Amino acid sequence: MITTDALGSLEFSSPEEEWIEYGPPGERTRVPFHDYAAIYAVPGLYERAFYEGLGMCSARVVCELYANALRTLGRPAAGERVLDLGAGNGIGGQELRETVGVAEVVGADLEPAAERAAERDRPGIYAQYATADLGERPEVLDELGEVSAVVACSAIGAGHIGLDLLTAIVTRAVRPGGLLAFAVADGLVPDFLDELAPRVGGEQVVDAIDYVHRRQTDGTPHRARAVCWRVDPAG
Repeated sequence: MITTDALGSLEFSSPEEEWIEYGPPGERTRVPFHDYAAIYAVPGLYERAFYEGLGMCSARVVCELYANALRTLGRPAAGERVLDLGAGNGIGGQELRETVGVAEVVGADLEPAAERAAERDRPGIYAQYATADLGERPEVLDELGEVSAVVACSAIGAGHIGLDLLTAIVTRAVRPGGLLAFAVADGLVPDFLDELAPRVGGEQVVDAIDYVHRRQTDGTPHRARAVCWRVDPAG
């Protein structure tokens, strides 16, 4: 198994985010910047590249927003069952379980390598983990069961989960009065939020925050907004 020490120093292409290079001198390896299967296959690489190298903080920010909403609404985290949407190798799931105190977390991701990495890196975090294209196989949500909230730490927006799919997931999986907490790139605000709100009954914003999701490889900030909505509060 490759340890984080064996990853050596990391280098990134810039200004275009095309590749990540890692490894000791003489044994350097490059992987495409968004090739998550290749990145998850190397233990520690995702965290080193995105969280340590580029300062990604969305798991913490979105989960804190969700935790604050629970306190505002007087809902104990120990009674929650949450879908970690775009679960990856379990960073958000671990935050939900160990920091927020959520009783049960189920995960879903498009990438099979993500599920393998989550089991390798954070065994036991998820009660269930589904690998599927939820747009093509929505029945997987029924297999995961109804949840009190959907939390998506960095899976929403262009190239990821779009407006129509997020609407379908929330309306199918979340019980009325449940919560939706997610982050969306600053460039999609406010149109994305304005269009999503009436679809999921989320006119009542419990909390929202603007923040820097991560640095881009050229050093410029990748800004985002994290939002927590109550889903269909009248339902």
